[in-house]
Parts: sequence; structure tokens; C-alpha cells
Amino acid sequence: MIKCTDEKKQLYFVQIKVKDPITGNWKTKKKRGIQGKRNAQAEERQMMIDASSATTADSFRAIWHFWENAEQASAEMKRHYKEHFEIRFKDYLDEPIEKITRTQLTGWRVELAQMDFATKTKNMTITYVKSVFRFAAETYGIKNPATVLRSFKRSNDEVMTEMKVWSPEEYSAFRSAVDNPLYAMFFDTLFWTGMRRGEAIALQKEDFTDGWLNVRASQRTMKEGRKPTKTKQRRNVQIDSVLNDELKPLLKEPGNYLFGGETALGPTAIDSHFRKAIKKSGVSPIRIHDLRHSHATWLINQGVNIVAVSRRLGHSSIEQTLQTYTHLLKGTEEKLMEEIENAKKK
Repeated sequence: MIKCTDEKKQLYFVQIKVKDPITGNWKTKKKRGIQGKRNAQAEERQMMIDASSATTADSFRAIWHFWENAEQASAEMKRHYKEHFEIRFKDYLDEPIEKITRTQLTGWRVELAQMDFATKTKNMTITYVKSVFRFAAETYGIKNPATVLRSFKRSNDEVMTEMKVWSPEEYSAFRSAVDNPLYAMFFDTLFWTGMRRGEAIALQKEDFTDGWLNVRASQRTMKEGRKPTKTKQRRNVQIDSVLNDELKPLLKEPGNYLFGGETALGPTAIDSHFRKAIKKSGVSPIRIHDLRHSHATWLINQGVNIVAVSRRLGHSSIEQTLQTYTHLLKGTEEKLMEEIENAKKK
């Protein structure tokens, strides 16, 4: 808990409660007179770590709980972590974390590969396991054996199954059902630029110049703040004249965020408006991230150069774009051969 005790001097009070995963007892620590909210937040995080009594002799399970407390994970996220660890990493939960070796983790990854779960789910488990080991290494100074773990590659069938897209006509039907103009403009930006949701949330008014959006950050929530993009790279995305004129009035609103002004749009509200409009319009349900896939799919189907598509999406390499949309490229190859045949006939 963080509380301002003197607004004039910007002094804050911090109190934390941490449950010991071994004994089940709660520990309370307090600190007063911290200057500035940012310093108070940093102090709260450090207190979370210091309050733990974990040692390198403790089990993976114990370190896992200290890690999620230090990360201030929500109850929902804690349930999420528990599912991943207890279902797919259960054989190592009660081993001392310093005793788990690279060889064991390599063998576990082989076993994980044979489990009947989606590649995305397996990779998420690997990510969480690596996060706990990284936390233990940074906090308690142990060697990090989890650096040996690598993510799995999704098959083309998985990519095609997960990826669902809308045509411009389907998006138009959805868009007409969005009852809030601000969120309608936000969804327009996602569909007609292929931007990631976090990139659109993070857009500042200074990032919008006539006909262009400067994508230089990503953001999930106001609490987390703006961070570098997924690829740590900036890019300029050109927008069409209709979207350009649609976004211009937002520049007159107070605040720095292009969408939201004083505060960024929250993911919960975005999801709520998205699901509501899908239900109202009757279009086939897709994920918000599939608006990005819809944009890329439409461009490729229109014969746009794959290099241009890759740059527009902000992919780290052309190989990533080819891998993601390889199932569409067969159609462009057929179109290519059709053009060659027609040219020779002429």
C-alpha cells in the first residue's frame, strides 16, 4: 500500500504484507517519509524482496511465490502462474532451486515438447519458469540454468488455426456497431495500420503529424507506463487521408495521449467495447490482435510487396513476416505464375 501523507512536500507512506509460502504467516513492514511517488513505488518493490526470507536452499515453489509477490501480481495472475507451474513443471516445484541443473531443464523441455498442449501455452510456461530463475539469480546470486531453455516454434497449422481475420467489409460492419467514437477511432487505427494494441495505446499527440504516426513506444496500463516497442525499434506508419482527418480533432483535446488525453485507454475498457460491438454486429469473433493480422492479410492479398508489409508491421526481420504469413504466399505465387503465363501468351 502506498499513501501520500503530505501533498505539499510529496511525502509518502509505504506498507506491505507478504505471506510466507512455507509457514503461511503474514509479515508487515512499514516505511514513512519517502520523497516522491516514484521513489515510494521503488521502495515498495524493494521491501517486497527484502521481506522474504527466501534462500537458495528454498524450493522452486517458495522462490516462485516470492517472485510473484515482488512483481505485485494480481490474484488472477497468481492463479495463472499456479496453473502453468503445477500442470507443466510439477516435478521440480519442491526441489531446492539451486540444485536444479541445466541438464534437468533440458530434459524437462524435451518432456514438455511431448505434452498435449498448444505451442503458445508451452512457451508461456517456459517464459514463467525462466522469469523465476532470473529473479533468483538477480536477488540471491545463484547461477541461472534456465538460460538453456528456448521457445518452441509454432507449426503452420497452429498459426492458421489461431489467426482469424476480417475483410474490410466485415470490419465495416463491426465498426458501425461501436457506440463510442473514441474507441471507434482506436479500432480504426489498429485495422488500417496493423499497429499492435500497446503501440496504439502509447501514442502521444506529438507522434501524430499530418499523414503519419510515429510508433516509438508501447503501453499496457497507466501503472506500467510507456516502454520500448516489442522490437525496441521505432517506425513511421503512413495513414490514409480518411483516418488522418478522423484523428485530427483529437489533437485539440487536453492531455498528451492521442487516445484518452490525460490518461491512456485501459485494456479492460478496450476489450469491453470490442466484445460488445462484435456481439451487436454479428460478425465472426476474433481477437483484438487479429485486427493486425487482418491488415497484413488484406495487404498481402492485394499483392503488396512483402518487404513493405514487414516494415509497416514493425517486424524484426522479413523472415518473421514470411513465417507468420507463409500460408498466404502460396496464393501470391499462383498469381505470379498466372502473370508469367499471360505475358508469354501475349
